[in-house]
Formats: sequence, structure tokens, C-alpha cells
Amino acid sequence: MKSFVKLEWSKLLDYFSENVVSDFVKQEVKQLLPNFDFEKACILQAQTSYLWNLIEKGERLDLVPLKSLRFLFLKAQKRSVFLPLELIQIKQWFTVLKRLSSILNNSPFSRLVEVYQGVMELEQQVLDRVLDYERKELKDKASYQLYVIRKKIREALDLLYTKLDKLREHFFKKGYLQENLYTQKEGRYVLPVKVEFKNKVKGIFHGLSSSGATAFIEPVSIIGLSNELETLRHQEQREELKILKEVSQELFLKKDLFFELENLYLEFEVAWGKVNLGRVYRGIFPDLKPQGSLKIWQGVHPFLLLSQTEKKQVKAVRNDFFLEKGLLITGPNLGGKTVSLKTIGLICLMAQTGFLIPAERAEIPVFTQVFADIGDDQDIFQGESSFSSHLRGLKEILDQADSQTLVLLDEPGRGTDPEKGMALIAAVLEELLKRGVKVVVTTHSQFLKTLGFKIEGLKVATMEYDLETKEPTYSLVYDVYGDSLAFELAKKIGIPERILDRAFEYLQNKEYWEWYKLWEKEFDKVKKLRESLEKKEKELEQRELQLNHKKEELEKHYVKQLELKFKEWEREFKKLIEELSEKGIGKKGGIKEFEKFVAKVLKESQKEETIQEGDYVLIKGFNQKGKVIKIKNNSLAEVVCGALKLELPLERLSKVILENHTLKSNQFQGFSLKASPTSQISKGIRKSVYLLGLTVDEALEEVEKELNRSFLEGVAEVYLVHGHGSGRLREAIHKHLKNHPLVREFRFAEQSKGGTGVTVVFLEKNY
Repeated sequence: MKSFVKLEWSKLLDYFSENVVSDFVKQEVKQLLPNFDFEKACILQAQTSYLWNLIEKGERLDLVPLKSLRFLFLKAQKRSVFLPLELIQIKQWFTVLKRLSSILNNSPFSRLVEVYQGVMELEQQVLDRVLDYERKELKDKASYQLYVIRKKIREALDLLYTKLDKLREHFFKKGYLQENLYTQKEGRYVLPVKVEFKNKVKGIFHGLSSSGATAFIEPVSIIGLSNELETLRHQEQREELKILKEVSQELFLKKDLFFELENLYLEFEVAWGKVNLGRVYRGIFPDLKPQGSLKIWQGVHPFLLLSQTEKKQVKAVRNDFFLEKGLLITGPNLGGKTVSLKTIGLICLMAQTGFLIPAERAEIPVFTQVFADIGDDQDIFQGESSFSSHLRGLKEILDQADSQTLVLLDEPGRGTDPEKGMALIAAVLEELLKRGVKVVVTTHSQFLKTLGFKIEGLKVATMEYDLETKEPTYSLVYDVYGDSLAFELAKKIGIPERILDRAFEYLQNKEYWEWYKLWEKEFDKVKKLRESLEKKEKELEQRELQLNHKKEELEKHYVKQLELKFKEWEREFKKLIEELSEKGIGKKGGIKEFEKFVAKVLKESQKEETIQEGDYVLIKGFNQKGKVIKIKNNSLAEVVCGALKLELPLERLSKVILENHTLKSNQFQGFSLKASPTSQISKGIRKSVYLLGLTVDEALEEVEKELNRSFLEGVAEVYLVHGHGSGRLREAIHKHLKNHPLVREFRFAEQSKGGTGVTVVFLEKNY
């Protein structure tokens, strides 16, 4: 429940309750909990979708408020009878359902129609027979006895009114009455007599007015008639009660069906309310799936759209939200990180509870659990700090989260030592991602951003910030780390410039600041390289299409030429047979001539020369040349390439001819060849290798791989980024480099490029 509060589920229900009409439905809606079952999620979406399509086609589904059947039955059971007004409220249910049944047949609400049909006979046979809906009472003909009694009451009233009119006129002309009228006191008809004339009018005294100037007297001549009318009224009430009990008994017999009817109608009106709410922000139905990645195109927090319909206008920026395993969102304060977190969580809860969601398109897995740790849960009454509260939340998540769980963490690890807190969060993230938990995290921590490179399955994004206008754009950009821009925001708010300058001085003294600047430059290079690679990838795809087309043409040409060659060989073979016959050559001579013919054909069909020991070859893929010193099993060759001795498959090699044929074997290490365009370009390229966070053995293995690869690619300088730390990793790397055959020299980098935290390795030339 705490996670639902963090995601403001109850606020969504407040908006939702405004889109239903019945009071009992409003009460249920405000207690509605999110659904976490895939099959039920599909059913809920089908219900809402059916009504959405009806309304979109122009079908009117205007509902009227209905009273809870359960409430009406419970009240009636206490007194053992329904009142006429309650029966009329039940009649309203029949009126609404009769209209809906024609459009809900063969729909997700077909059970509602079935249950209605099970009680609909009560409408005509019971309710319509006894109720007068306009006068909101029982009909006169509800029973014969009631008809007779009411007829007598009307006759008695007519006679009574006639006598009263005559008495009123008589006493008013004599001046005894305050006003020319008669009234009722305690159910008896009386005349308003002036107090000084009360003895002039014979009858029963029923009291004085509040001013004491008027006496209310029931004339003696109508007392008998009034008594008779009162008796008839009692008879009428007894007969009405008898009829109501009979009607109530028939309704009580089908109480369970009425209760089921209410539950089913509740589902219907809830789905109808979801459609009404979805029409406000023009939502869509997502594609639900039991598991997989989360994809939301152009999604936005629903409250931003709903608030636009109110007086205040709020800027609503739409974003794409993609979550395969984990997502780390960075960016400036007030940039929209927490809103993005809440948007993902609330849209998921809405989607699997049958709501339309504010997006253009979406694929959403149905989660069995959603955890959200957002904001501060400090409790001073229980003596709990912010950090201990967050730890309890993390403990709960670790105890319960599995592959069907969504976890949302807003700036976790705060409230304690930053480095230790972030290290703890990194370990928690690794554990959750190993379990297959979907995790979204927001952070300002540079430490966590750096670890993000090492945590498998964790992708990064940032909330964009316009550096020119100094304003956030609230757009989410993927594969980019963002700065928190604390100084910029402080300056915008009005923190004095001298304080900001002093803060910057403190920050410059921190070693990691230099690392951060270095990282920014390298990341910018990577970004540009990625753009270049994407461009080249498109060019290569186009080139591949062209080559495939060319390949098809060459294959056709090859087949055609081969057919021609076969025909030529066939003609030559026939000619050989004819010559042998004409010359009368014997068996032995014929065999020799045939062998000559076969040798000629084989020579013509041979495609390439065989690679032998001592041949100079080109290594395909690297554009580097070397010398074959040994052939193994007719499939592998040992090749000397510079200071390297490589073992390669023969298909990776092609024979080349050196320009200088008099080259001696002891001069091979520096033999001169024409460099390919690729090798010319690769000369002088620098490469950076990041070893932070690796063990010594892992780092040395990575160094060896990169040195060999860089040598073959013609890279001149390799930057090994090992950091300062305890110095153990740096010493092990230097020891490894000291006598390495590919290393010409090595030294620390310039201070601006990392200083003693980076070692620059200069490689031997291989050309």
C-alpha cells in the first residue's frame, strides 16, 4: 500500500470517482486496488475496450444514479418490508438494465444481462402491478380491499370538506374567525377562531396559536365524520402493509440474484467510468503481455493532462520509456526525473487495471508486484531516520522481488555517507537485475553513474537541459549521462556568486573532478564515434545490397562460362577420341594421351595456388602481411608477423608477392610492403582502455588482449586508465609492460590527461 501512496494512486481514484454517477460505485471506486493478475488484466481491458468502441461508434450510454441494492435490501430486512419509495428505486434498476440489455448481449457483460433476465419478471408481475410511479405510492387497485377502503376515504373526505366549507363561511361572516379558512391540528380538521369568540363555536379545543390570539376548534358537527375518516386511514395502512409484505417476500426470495446483479453492474459502471476518464486525456489501450520488456511511446503523466482541464495550465512533455532490464535516469534538479519515475509506475498500474493510458502506443508486461521508494519516510515518533527508513524499504524489496516485479527507486542511498550509500545501492541493483527484476533508478551520484558502466543490464538516460536558456526541457534522452547542474540551479535561484566560486574551488581540488572532465571528453568522443558508425552502418547495408546483386550476376556469369568450358572440353575430348582412332594408337598410348588431357583440364580449373612454407601471405581482416613458417594438418599455418607468431586457418590467408624478391629471412621483421588504405588510416590512432574496478588478473588479461589487437590494427599509443587507488594495480601493469615484446616504451600521461592515474604505452611498429 505504501508504494501506491508514493505513486499517488488515490489521487487517480479521486479523478476517476468524478466520472461515475452512482453513490455506491463512487464509494467502491475510492477503495479500488490495482490488479496484478495477467488474465484478469486482459478481462478488465476487454470490458473497457468494448464500451469505448460502442461510444466511439456513437452509442449513447447515459447512466442515471442508482441506489445500492444491497443497502436497500438490508434496510428492508430490518423492518421486514420495503417502502414504496424503495420499490421505486428498485424499479429504476429495471429501467436502466432493460435499456442496456439490448447492447450488452454477447459482450464482456453478458452475465449482467443473464442475471437481469432472471429477475426481470418481478418488474411486471410485482412492481408494475402495485406501484403508482408518478404518485410514488401503491395503486388503488393493488388489492380489492385497498380499492374499497380508498373509495370510502374519498367519499368521507368529500362530505367532510362540504361541511367544513359551510361552517367556515358561516362563522367568518359573523366575525368569529381570524381567517376565512380551515386547517389541521394533529390530523384533525379545525377552524382558526378568535380567542374572544371561542365559546361561540361549539366543538373540541385543540390549542392556541403561538401569539395566543387564535384558538383552534374542531366543530362538533364533523367529529363523527373525522372519527370515521381516521378509522378508514388505519384500515388503509394495514392493507398497504399487507400488500408491501407480500411484494417484499417475493423480492427477498431472489436476494442473492439482486446482490449479484449489483456486483456485475458495479463492474459495468466502473468500466464506463474508465472510458469517460480516458476520453478526457484521449488515452489508448496498451498491448498487455505476461512478461518481457516495457515500451511506452510518447507517454505522459495523466495528472499533467487532467490538470489542463482545470483552471491552471501545466506543461505536459511526452517521452518514450523503454525498460528491458534496468534504467538509470540522471539529470539536473527540477528536470523531471521523479515525474518520469512516477509516470512509469502509474501507467503500469493503470494498464493492468483496465484503464486507458496517456500514450501513443505501449507494450506493457503485467507485474505481480510494484515497489516504489520515492521521497522521505522519516518518522520522528518512532525514532527512525531517513536512511534507516529507506533501508527497511530495500530489505522488503530484496525479500519479495522476483522476475515479475517492477522496482522504482528515487535517488536511493541518500541520508548517509555518499560513497558507502552508493556502493550499497550498486550491490542491490546488481542483485535485483540478476533476478530479472525490472528496475528504474534516478540519481545525482557520480559514483553510481560510473558504476553504471559495470552493472550488466543497466542502461542510462538523462533529463535534457537547455544550456542556452538555462531551463529544463523535461525530455528523456537515452544512452547519455547528465550532470546535476547544482551550481547552475543555485545561481538561478540567487545564491551569491562568491559562494559559488568558493564551492567550485573546493570541487576542483577533488581528484574525481579531473576524472569526470576526462570522462566527459571521452564520452563525447564515443558519442561522435557512435554517430559515425551508424552512418557507416547504413552505407555498409547499401554496399551489401550492391555486392549481393553483383554476386548474383557473377554467379550467373560463372555458371554460363562453366557451361561453355564443359562444351569446349567435350569437343576436345571427342576430337581426341577421333585422333586416336585415326592414328591407330594402342591402349598404352591412349592412356598417356588421356592423362595429358586430364592434366590440361585440371590446370585450367585450378582456382588458386597452394600456400606452402616460406610463402608470404596477407592476413585477411587485418590487412597485415607475414611469412608462413609451418603448415599443420593442411588446415593451419604458423605465421610470423612482426614480433608476433600467429596460428591461423589457411582460409584466412592469401598469397602475396613482395616488391623486393631478394629479401633475406633475418630481415623479415621489417619487410617493406605497400600498405593498404586501411592500414594507412590506422597509423597513429590512440586507444583508451578503462581498467577501473577490475582485479589485477582481470586487468592484466584485458591489457594483453588490447595490446595484441592494437598492434595488429596499427595503433601507435594505448592509454591504460587504472586510477590511483592503493597503487597495486598500477605496479602490476608496469611490471607486465617492462619486458613485453610489443612495447617500445611506456610512461605516465600528462597531468591534463590523467597524470599518474593513466599509463601511456607506445607500441612497436609492424610495418
